[in-house]
Amino acid sequence: MDDVRFVDVSYAQPIWGLIPLAACLALFVFIIRHEMAARKADRHLKLSTLVWTLPHLALLGGTTVCYAYGNGSPGIVALALMSVVCVLSGRLTLHRDDRFPPLPLLLIAISVLGVLALECCCNAKLHTIGPQFWAVELALVASSLCGLWFLCGRRGVGPAFGLVALTTIGIVQHYVLEFRGTAILPSDIFALGTALSVGGGYTYEISSGMLFGFAALSAGLGCCSLLWRGAKQHSYLRDFVRGLASFGVICALVFIPNYAAVLGAQLDYWWSKDWYERQGFLPSFIYAWQDLDIRTPNGYSDKTAQEAQAALATRYLEHTGLNEGRSAREAQFTSQRPNIVIIQNETFCDLSNFDGLRNGYTGPAFWHEGIPEALARGDLAVSVFGGGTCNTEFEFLTNGSLAFIGTAKYPFAMYDLSGVPSIPKQLNEQGYRTIGMHPNLASNWNRDRAYEQLGFNEFLVDEDFEGAEEFHTHTSDWATYDRTLELIRTTDEPVFVFDVTMQNHSGYDTGSIPEELLRNYRIDGLSADYTFQLNEFLACIDESDRALERLMQALKETSEPTIVVMYGDHHPWFSQAINDLLFPDEDELAHSERIHNTSYVMWANYDVAGGIDAQLDGGSTSADLLGAMTLDAVGAPLSEYQQALLGSRLTAQAINAYGYLGTDGVWHRLDDTLHELSLAEYLNFGSRL
Repeated sequence: MDDVRFVDVSYAQPIWGLIPLAACLALFVFIIRHEMAARKADRHLKLSTLVWTLPHLALLGGTTVCYAYGNGSPGIVALALMSVVCVLSGRLTLHRDDRFPPLPLLLIAISVLGVLALECCCNAKLHTIGPQFWAVELALVASSLCGLWFLCGRRGVGPAFGLVALTTIGIVQHYVLEFRGTAILPSDIFALGTALSVGGGYTYEISSGMLFGFAALSAGLGCCSLLWRGAKQHSYLRDFVRGLASFGVICALVFIPNYAAVLGAQLDYWWSKDWYERQGFLPSFIYAWQDLDIRTPNGYSDKTAQEAQAALATRYLEHTGLNEGRSAREAQFTSQRPNIVIIQNETFCDLSNFDGLRNGYTGPAFWHEGIPEALARGDLAVSVFGGGTCNTEFEFLTNGSLAFIGTAKYPFAMYDLSGVPSIPKQLNEQGYRTIGMHPNLASNWNRDRAYEQLGFNEFLVDEDFEGAEEFHTHTSDWATYDRTLELIRTTDEPVFVFDVTMQNHSGYDTGSIPEELLRNYRIDGLSADYTFQLNEFLACIDESDRALERLMQALKETSEPTIVVMYGDHHPWFSQAINDLLFPDEDELAHSERIHNTSYVMWANYDVAGGIDAQLDGGSTSADLLGAMTLDAVGAPLSEYQQALLGSRLTAQAINAYGYLGTDGVWHRLDDTLHELSLAEYLNFGSRL
């Protein structure tokens, strides 16, 4: 195929950077002329006035640099408007000693501009926000800016910092939406360190909305520069009290009203972007915060939950009683405990499931053709998309599902998991050496603390892979597999290795992969940017495929009995664009589940006694069920809860935060069909926190 790196005319031309550059020079000229006029009148330009012009110059200069590097928006109207507003606001600042509207009007104007600076950066559908949400957001912003004004001695610097903070939130929201496909949620605060550590892998471009937001910021800062009058004619103590009172209003607006009942707020975490667009950022974020608690299932009591769990476990026991396979596997596990290697492969998914990408893509070759002896394989339902790796880890390691916990939560970061049952704790009791492995920062997603609470004996991180082979700017899959093989060879007791890889982590426009490894696929209607990222991603998947083949070949040559389970944690964020392009106007749930289903395979280098039960331990499944399926496949002891999970597969083959896959092969929205399972899960997770 032809090289996909063609020019996309939808991108801004670097020459457009001359617009903000010209505006920057014009404002600089106005400053010089103002200083010359002041000198003629035996005065000088105040240093404070000069400082107030700097943000406008910085906005214009920074925008110029972004366009020079090709990272600007093609929205020339927005660019021109932002440039003009920065010049006018800078000139307004130069005349801050003249007479201007009363302070209350200035504060109202600044508050309105603050709301616009926040929303314009991240919301292209301002007209859809309901009036009640505008009112609440304006009240929140006005209270915060007024509070800062009082606490900063009635000077504009306080509200100015508030405006910059609001704009920054809007910018962050824009990039989170772009790279992850979902809005910022309260639980993301717990993942801030992780976001900062991996954020360097993306390309950041200024959008048209951000330019409008910058215009609102500049106008607001211009108004803030006027908030100096009367700064010395006040009581500091009274203003301090007034400032605290303003923040008290914020607390009242956040904690007292129930946003669902009072405002009619809603949030479908499946399409959080849409609801943030309709309700505004702050009301939606506060509603999500109010929804953080794990809800107790209807009719819950420890007794009813135990009864429900026992009933589901009985279904499993009755089913397995119909064959001798489980008994044979139990006997085999007692005599030879196999090594258990779990590979949670970063962003691994088989895009051939997208109808071959409509261009003949058949997926990774070894994955499809080289594992005919696989014990089980199929689609894996996960609860995250484009990110949120730790939640797939959580589901596998604890057998808990976000379907019953909530999609806006990151249990690794939010809860003490010491009292929660986990697979590492189980295997510790069976004499295993349990090892977590992730060639990145130990603190990402709070893993260092969470893994200890979940019972891992050891945790290998980035410093343990210093100098290791890299691919796509990250430690390669093979480097972690090589370390796994070393652990198997050098450890006397059986090992449980939980390997969370990094190789395929976004972004996918690094240009770090050799040309000969790129697939060079095109999809009609897909932009050049997405096309380039798609092909870099597919090259990563091919490399993962080759590494898996090497691992399995190495294990075939060893006498150590080992079972390997590999699965993907989530789709890349651009899958949504491909999904929307190739499958428009289909059932909403089916459409979403396509990008919430990755793939898994289960394989062993030894003959598993009695084989496995295909109905319980094979076919389509989900991350919370896969761990129990793995233990069942090797004949390890199961908790009653894990038996209940496997029993639930006779009704629901797979579960994620958005629905369940029935035995009819159709995805259904979450309903009372899973009520017994929800009771059992709360008993094993929610009640133990």
